[in-house]
Amino acid sequence: MSHGALWGLLLGTLLLAGCGDDSRDYPALIPTDQLLAEPAIPGHAGIATGSPDQVASDLAAAGAALNVSSAQVTAEAPVDPALADRAATLRRRADTLSNTDLSCEDPLNPAGC
Repeated sequence: MSHGALWGLLLGTLLLAGCGDDSRDYPALIPTDQLLAEPAIPGHAGIATGSPDQVASDLAAAGAALNVSSAQVTAEAPVDPALADRAATLRRRADTLSNTDLSCEDPLNPAGC
């Protein structure tokens, strides 16, 4: 048997393997009434439609509460000297990088510019 005949036989077998019966003609589709239905508005959105100013004030109050709680966590957290040193080192590196001239070919070696 030649190589061409072998390839033809292999190709024919692969094509026939894709012809299996899935016992249904079409995939399951979304019912039209569900597809065309008006979008559902969540219950918590009703407040926004009636009083947008109340939503803004509620968000401002929630933000203020978060600021207070984060300030408490920061004030109550013990300071680890190793972490404080690392933070200071990272701040110095960030300052150095922010002052780096990006037009230089080698920003890590400003003397070569």
